[in-house]
Amino acid sequence: NEESTSATASSIDRQNTQSYLLLESQLKSGGLTGLQNLGNTCFMNSVLQCLSNTKPLLLFCYKEDLDTHFNRSSTSVMKGSLMKEYANLIRTMWSSSSSHSVVSPSAFKSIVGRFASRFVGYAQQDSQEFLRYLLQGLHEDVNRVQQKPSPSKIDEKAEEKKKETERARTSWERCLLYDNSAIADIFAGQLKSTLECTHCQYQSTTFDMFWDLSIPLPRNKSSSSVQECIQLFMSKEELDGNEKPMCAKCKQKRRCTKKFSIQKCPDILVLHLKRFSQARGRTKLNTHVDFPIINLKLDDLADVMSTSYEGPVPTYNLFGISNHSGTAYSGHYTAQCKHPFTNQWHEFNDSSVYSLSDKSRFISSNAYVLFYERNK
Repeated sequence: NEESTSATASSIDRQNTQSYLLLESQLKSGGLTGLQNLGNTCFMNSVLQCLSNTKPLLLFCYKEDLDTHFNRSSTSVMKGSLMKEYANLIRTMWSSSSSHSVVSPSAFKSIVGRFASRFVGYAQQDSQEFLRYLLQGLHEDVNRVQQKPSPSKIDEKAEEKKKETERARTSWERCLLYDNSAIADIFAGQLKSTLECTHCQYQSTTFDMFWDLSIPLPRNKSSSSVQECIQLFMSKEELDGNEKPMCAKCKQKRRCTKKFSIQKCPDILVLHLKRFSQARGRTKLNTHVDFPIINLKLDDLADVMSTSYEGPVPTYNLFGISNHSGTAYSGHYTAQCKHPFTNQWHEFNDSSVYSLSDKSRFISSNAYVLFYERNK
């Protein structure tokens, strides 16, 4: 009976809306909890605060049926234990309405150490590397793919005959056969990479899923903007010398150009400013990088969007910053985040949390990882 089905569906919708509104009113006064520094763990605390204020991930942690999302298949390493511990920590951080409460993330940290041994102990680490490991681990824990298929050979000739939009779509669907989770729904986008032979002009295109974009800072400039860094990342790069790739048409190694562009925009866009360089020892670039707080428009940037991108290009608003102050060898991480329900900005410095009434407190030479949310 269609009527009773739709009535049930609308009553479920109503219940969902009511429980969401109830949750939202609870969370409005939460989330301003400091995290204890366990010994050089400010890199972890900074990332946790940015993720804690990532609204879709926060709401996922509050799902009543969260444990039904855990991947308990034989190929799963953690069997949901990382996601479970992460959600526990997040819920604890959001359960207090005081901005003076402090939580210890030690139970969470020991689970992370089991998943990624490099984070065992108390050495200072890189917040962006930690973010990558954590998102990968959470993703694996709730991956909807229980049994990953063995890679199938792609018929290149047949692929080339398809329209680029079609190829991008099938490539995305292929990615989802391996990586498909609530975490990917939130953070994953698609990057197009175009290789062009300078000898015969033959172009080959590949598509890859991305979780964040590591964007370079312009050399020999004391100040820049996040838009300039994105364009620099997307600009044509010449592959010559040892880097010469094999041209599929010339059937030999040729000088080529390589160019990235965005094919599919993620809901949450994470931008990592490449401030640290490993050349001649570890060094840090303290370049001032200006970044828009509202309306980051990718559309306004030449050659950033793929030529076959379909639909309107979203704009993004900033909601989180992982900051690094100090040098490459001794520094400190903090976070500045916008509360997902009150839209108020706060600074999180390990166990201390303060209100940021003045946006000029954003120090553009310390910003290291920027978290943007898509304007809906």
